[in-house]
Amino acid sequence: MHPVLVSFGPVVIFNFSVCLVLAWGVFSFLFWRALRASGTDEDKIFDLTFYATIVAFIAARIGFVVTHWELFADTWLKIFALWVQPGLSLYGGILGGVGTLIYMSRNVKVRLGLVLDAVSHALPLAILIGLVGAFLDGAVVGKIADLPWSLRVMGLVGRRHPVALYEIVALVLVMLALSALERRAARNKKPYGIVGVWFFMLFAAVMFILELFTESRVYWTLTANQWVLIAIFAESLGAMYVRGGGRESVRPLIHKIYAKFSNKRSV
Repeated sequence: MHPVLVSFGPVVIFNFSVCLVLAWGVFSFLFWRALRASGTDEDKIFDLTFYATIVAFIAARIGFVVTHWELFADTWLKIFALWVQPGLSLYGGILGGVGTLIYMSRNVKVRLGLVLDAVSHALPLAILIGLVGAFLDGAVVGKIADLPWSLRVMGLVGRRHPVALYEIVALVLVMLALSALERRAARNKKPYGIVGVWFFMLFAAVMFILELFTESRVYWTLTANQWVLIAIFAESLGAMYVRGGGRESVRPLIHKIYAKFSNKRSV
C-alpha cells in the first residue's frame, strides 16, 4: 500500500487525509447542486451541510472509538487527538450525517424527499473517494485468502482480501444501478426521495456481503458494521414502504378485512 502522498522533511501528507478532504468537498458541491436545482434556498443548504458535517465527524470518531476501545485504554485523551491515534468510522459518519440531515430538513423546512435524493447524488461518489484513500492507506484489513499470484506480482494485494478494492468496484456498480433507477423514477414519476431510499438499500446489502471478507471483531455472530448495515437496510425498507406507495396499497386491504370481521360480529 502507499499511505504517504508526499513528505517535506517532518511534514507528511497522507493519501487518506487528502481523500477525506476531497470526499467532503465533492459531497458538499454535489449536495448543493442537487438541492439548488430543486429551488432550495442556499442559506438552508448551507445550514444542512454545516451541521451534518459537524455531527458526521463526531459520530465517525465515536464509532471508531467504540469499536476499537483497546486503542484508547491507556488514556482517554487520545480520543480527541486524531494526530496521535487516527481513525474514523464510515458507518458512524453516515448515520450521524444523514440522521442530522433528516432532522434538520424539518427545521429548515426543506422537503425530506428532496434531501434524500440529493444525498443519493452526492454521497456515493464521496464514499468512493474515501474508499480509494482507505485502499491506498491499507486501513481496511481483509481476511487471509489464497489470492491469484498475478495480483500479488502487480502489487495490488497481499495475502489478504483487498476489501477496500472490492468495495470500490461494488460502489461503482451501485452507482450505475442507481443511475438506471433514477431514469426509471423520472419516467414513472416516482415521488421525491425514492431514489435516495434505493441507494441506501443497495449500499447496505452490498456492504453487508463484503463485510464477510473483512477482519473485524464479531458481536453476536455479526460484525459491528453488519449490525449497522442491517439497521440502515431495515429503515430503508420502511421508507420504501411509505414513499413507494406500500401504505396506500395495503390500506384498502386492511379496510376490507376489518369490514369483513365487523360484519361477522354484527351477525
